[in-house]
Amino acid sequence: MIQRIQSLYLLLAAVLTGLTFAMPLSSFLGGAAEMKLNALGFFDAEGQMVLSAYGLSALAGCAALLALVIIFLFKKRLVQFRLCVVEMVLLAGTIVFEIYYIWGGVQSLGGFATAAWRMHIAALFPLFALIFAYLGLLGIRKDILLIRSLDRIR
Repeated sequence: MIQRIQSLYLLLAAVLTGLTFAMPLSSFLGGAAEMKLNALGFFDAEGQMVLSAYGLSALAGCAALLALVIIFLFKKRLVQFRLCVVEMVLLAGTIVFEIYYIWGGVQSLGGFATAAWRMHIAALFPLFALIFAYLGLLGIRKDILLIRSLDRIR
């Protein structure tokens, strides 16, 4: 299970997607006030949630859990392959929601005038997780083709 390279890729994808909950994705500076965006929403300097990002948190949470589920389906390779495609769609949706909240979310805050914004490295974690999920998909495909070739030899 874990000795297969695609399991390691999927584990990295799950860890990176899970880290988006723990780290801020972006910071916005408006005058003396500062807002931080993480996977749950926009937070002010005191730690109070100003605007929720439930779509982003739901997709990121589902993507992290699905990557862990895919790892343990190593005996059902076709199901694992299909779920890995679903994982990649969820990660692409997470990236789209991140872009939406980073560029469009501050304008929906109303009175908050953004003077500067800064993207953190955690905003790139879903992109890296998407790459690792794709590499995992290639590894699963390679296993499926290997099993098919062994069945032909018999």
